[in-house]
Amino acid sequence: MVSSTAIAGSWLVALLLINRYVHPFSNWTFYPLLFLGLSARRIYYWRIYPFHVSKLRNLAQIDYPLHPLWGHFHGEAMERSDGTALLDRVELLPEGTQLMRVLGLLNTERVMLVSLQALQDVLQTQCYEFPKPPYITKQLQGVLGNGLLFAEGEAHKRQRKLLMPAFSYGRIKSLVPVFLQEANRLSNVLESKLSASESKIGMSPLVSRLTLDIIYRTGLGTQFDALENPDNKLALAYDTIFSPRGKTSKIFFLLAMLVPMFYRLPFKRNVVLRQSRETMNKFATDAIEKKIEKFRESEKNDVKYESKDVDLISIMIEEGPKEWGVQDMADQLLTFLVAGHETTASAVCLALDHLCKNPAIQTRLRNEIHAAFPEGYNTIQTYDDVESLSFLNNVIREVLRVTPPVVATVRQASQDCLVAGQFIPKGTNVAVPLAVINRLKSIWGEDAREFRPDRWDDPKLLAGGNSMAFLTFIAGPRACIGRRFSELEYKSILIALVGKFEFAFIPGEEEIKFSSRITYRPVGSMPLNVTKVQGW
Repeated sequence: MVSSTAIAGSWLVALLLINRYVHPFSNWTFYPLLFLGLSARRIYYWRIYPFHVSKLRNLAQIDYPLHPLWGHFHGEAMERSDGTALLDRVELLPEGTQLMRVLGLLNTERVMLVSLQALQDVLQTQCYEFPKPPYITKQLQGVLGNGLLFAEGEAHKRQRKLLMPAFSYGRIKSLVPVFLQEANRLSNVLESKLSASESKIGMSPLVSRLTLDIIYRTGLGTQFDALENPDNKLALAYDTIFSPRGKTSKIFFLLAMLVPMFYRLPFKRNVVLRQSRETMNKFATDAIEKKIEKFRESEKNDVKYESKDVDLISIMIEEGPKEWGVQDMADQLLTFLVAGHETTASAVCLALDHLCKNPAIQTRLRNEIHAAFPEGYNTIQTYDDVESLSFLNNVIREVLRVTPPVVATVRQASQDCLVAGQFIPKGTNVAVPLAVINRLKSIWGEDAREFRPDRWDDPKLLAGGNSMAFLTFIAGPRACIGRRFSELEYKSILIALVGKFEFAFIPGEEEIKFSSRITYRPVGSMPLNVTKVQGW
């Protein structure tokens, strides 16, 4: 499928050539003709192509009313942004349905994968034939650069191979003391607030700043102190980019889908985004250059270079300058920052929400922590200590299954291909509905939507599980390289929080609202009643 930009450009060039060499138009005829030509094409792909021409028009379609502008994405589908509204419709599809067609903005087609075979074809077998759509990569590459998250094809394979040492089993194990130390800083902040008679505490910004600190310390070996200093210039730059507020950000995103060059136009938000990107990039490159200089000095003096922190950038420097330039490392650091910080912060908030809704599970988790480490939090020091808590492992898996921090992702066919036996034309957007697959009854049983951590003790579930059934970390060659890092960081934070404090909803505010932006995160500060647990 030829892009709208290419078609529009062809119309413009054709009319300009006709105007110049064949029959010069007066001003009052040229622009109306251009407008009519572009409008006719848009109307064709809006009202005619999806319903009468498209080779995908006979695919199963959800039973949901079409909006003339937003397609299926309006009303309940947008308000219940955890994917539940879509899940309701998918569960009504005939048994054996592999693909489903959904219409988006101006009836643009999107194929949704609703079977394990379809997921296998897109995420595993034909992974590199389904890159991220340009409207996503162009938006975020301008902020994050060409790191692992947005690299495609051979570039992705090379980067992933080079980064594997930084995420090896041994390296991740060595980071557990850092996770525990940083999580303890958050518990100290909560104790200070409780000492000041502040029991109603907004948890979301605190958790977000903590995970930002963890990422900078493990990624760059730098103590960032966002938790104690929220007005830090770099923290504010990050917040500007990744915490857009209001409806304006959604409008900008939709416009970018229609006009790929939109993010280069001199609107105020675009200017602010570029300035924030420059602030973040300068911080990263300056810190990386200092590390490289330290490495060169040690080589010149014939002294073995050993970083005090086992951080991502130190490992990349050790691999050698032939593999990574300064900007390459900065791009990877910024990618690591958004992929590691935003998702874990959302996951911790979601865990607190589930534990407040299920106080018996919260108590059981706290009892496991206290029974394993009766002498207190400071006796938890190693990877084996954290991994010994089996119910904690079940809890975090179940939180990530029922409410994944990233609700869905999108790919785009780079060529004509077959998915689950269905022909998919080049240029078709393909949706991977993580939150739907994670809760399908056909995969997880009749209680698929229930929060039940004990399901992970079922040996049949673990032994016979398809890798495509639990999609929180994606699957295949583009599966999250930092999964073990994220899980251990997540567990360390929950040990500190649940072991030392009891969390409950504020009376009259039993429902915390979440919204899906970059991640599925709380709307507002997520205020909770926090009580110190005595004797631990």
